[in-house]
Amino acid sequence: MKLSTFAVFASVLSLLSGCASQPTVPDWVSGESAKYKSDQYLIGRGSADTQEEAKDRARADVAKVFQVAVVANTDDTQRSKSDASGAVQFEEQASRHISTSTDQIISGIQIADIWKNPANGNVHVLAVLPRLQTATSLRQQIGELDDATRNYVDQSRKEDDLFLKIAAASHALETQLERDGLQKNLQVVDITGRGVEPQWNSDKLKADLGDLLKRVSIAPRVAPGSPAGLEDILGGALARAGFMPDTGDHPAFVLQARMNLNDLGLKDGWYWQRGNLEITLTEAASNRVRGTRQWSIKGNAQNTAEAVQRAMDQADAILKRELGDTIIGMATARQE
Repeated sequence: MKLSTFAVFASVLSLLSGCASQPTVPDWVSGESAKYKSDQYLIGRGSADTQEEAKDRARADVAKVFQVAVVANTDDTQRSKSDASGAVQFEEQASRHISTSTDQIISGIQIADIWKNPANGNVHVLAVLPRLQTATSLRQQIGELDDATRNYVDQSRKEDDLFLKIAAASHALETQLERDGLQKNLQVVDITGRGVEPQWNSDKLKADLGDLLKRVSIAPRVAPGSPAGLEDILGGALARAGFMPDTGDHPAFVLQARMNLNDLGLKDGWYWQRGNLEITLTEAASNRVRGTRQWSIKGNAQNTAEAVQRAMDQADAILKRELGDTIIGMATARQE
């Protein structure tokens, strides 16, 4: 039975119409990309109702592999953390460095392709990070940091002044912690996962610095009129920075803390305390001042006693965070 010309035409038109209704979906939407191969690029995909949100999701999809490295680094530093003084400080430095390195790499992620599904309006975005280009940049930075670490280690070994030894050793550790962060990210980018073998061990550098810090004899003192509890705060901050507080009669250095608080009374429903925290490092034998540093302090609460305590808590946090670097800076300033 022969079909009429109209029937044949209608069938062909229907077939063509059916084909036209099927959008051509890029290969990367649900599978591997022929153009951006996984051995050459780190790939991220994102979909959303809007293009900007889809872009953000695609970038985040690439970034998540580096976030895994951040978590792994944190776990590593926690496992290697010991009871040695200064351990917490260096753990924080290590986490900060790898996070900074990760942020820099993420900024290099590129949007490679965008496709909008005509059937439902969803926007699909492909984000890529070139492995070779990123790895080359990371290796260059690692090489520069290795050179810097070598110079600092050599300087620390050659110096006769104990504080200059400490300053150089501290710089060496800080530089190598930054290098460790870059290495973690290079291992993600490098298709082999190896990165660049380190020449120095951060734990060994930390231990060497700790030994140097313990050789410095510093006696914590508090000026008359300072709030009660400041001496304990100062001694705790010294120990956290890695120094061994000297409680004897003949310390090499005296670190005096002075804190004054002014009661500002009740303002807008809060009791306020405001003042200054000052520390001074002095050579005990010659009474020579090596340096002074001040910080503004304030605290507010719904009663005066709690406002004072909050001001003390702020002083405690400042000294724990900054005292080590401050003392080293004071002690080495005379050489500049």
